[in-house]
Amino acid sequence: MRKPIIILLALIFLLTGCKENAATVTLDQLPSDYDLEDAKSDNCVVYEDSDITYGQTLWDDFITATDKGISATVRLAFYFTLGDPSSYTKECYEEIKDDYPVLYIQDLSFDGKKYVIESIEDGQLISKEFKYMKKYEGQPRSATAIFSDYTYYVLVNDNTVTWEDIWDGMISSKSSFGSVHNLVHKLVYSDYVFK
Repeated sequence: MRKPIIILLALIFLLTGCKENAATVTLDQLPSDYDLEDAKSDNCVVYEDSDITYGQTLWDDFITATDKGISATVRLAFYFTLGDPSSYTKECYEEIKDDYPVLYIQDLSFDGKKYVIESIEDGQLISKEFKYMKKYEGQPRSATAIFSDYTYYVLVNDNTVTWEDIWDGMISSKSSFGSVHNLVHKLVYSDYVFK
């Protein structure tokens, strides 16, 4: 009786994870006109301007599997708009307005031991490995933040790193994106409670 239930659950997971297109098409084979609606249609986990808007259940299933040491893969779609044009100088807005909206697609996988994040950058497949995925929850340091609470999942190779370590490094003039004083990390999930 147990074996048929496990098989049924595995089939349900496979069928709800992503449609055939997202599950079988590699990142470098996605069409150049792949857009936000395609990502939603393909059951990707979608973030619009850094907040998850679609696929929360898919993300939760990925976390459940990886927490148990089970191999899993999820496709992430990061969609960015310019937002309010008045928050930019006129010159800056004119310079960047044609580059938005922009959609970045990434594949996140766990093989039971390590996490791998893959993306296409400048036409090349980039693959990065991480030992850990840490969850951080809390409130922003700034009282003027537009959100009251956050949840982040971050890929790291040092499981002792805190969100404060990462944040302090990101705002430091001595760091570059993704590398905080030799602390390599990759933010893969963000969810906010807006004020």
